[in-house]
Amino acid sequence: MTTISTDQGSGDPQVAEAIAAEYETLSPACRADADRLRSFLAPDFHEFGASGGEIVFEGTAERVASDADPEGEPIAVERMRGVRLADGLVMLKYTVNIYGRWSHRTSLWRRAAPGHWQMFHNQGTPTSRPAD
Repeated sequence: MTTISTDQGSGDPQVAEAIAAEYETLSPACRADADRLRSFLAPDFHEFGASGGEIVFEGTAERVASDADPEGEPIAVERMRGVRLADGLVMLKYTVNIYGRWSHRTSLWRRAAPGHWQMFHNQGTPTSRPAD
């Protein structure tokens, strides 16, 4: 799969930093490296996955890394966009295709240090096709 299209939206530097961090977490190299991926997840990370399951910080990076191929195809991403909710707090929305399954995603990112963002919430909702 390849990256399809993005819309980085507002031009807000905090939104741009969160988008860059999100794309990093979606890259095959990051997903295959548990330590690297873990650095992007907040200790209070929580996800409602597209599968319907609930996922927490503990063990997530290791589970993702065990299934990832660092040389694999990147995850297809459409319509990445974001909004700053407060200083150091950004919400992103986008659609992905992973292994032939589409899902709408929402993630919440907070600035942990200057230039370093961590995801503390992610929601995946299955869909039959990308949003228009």
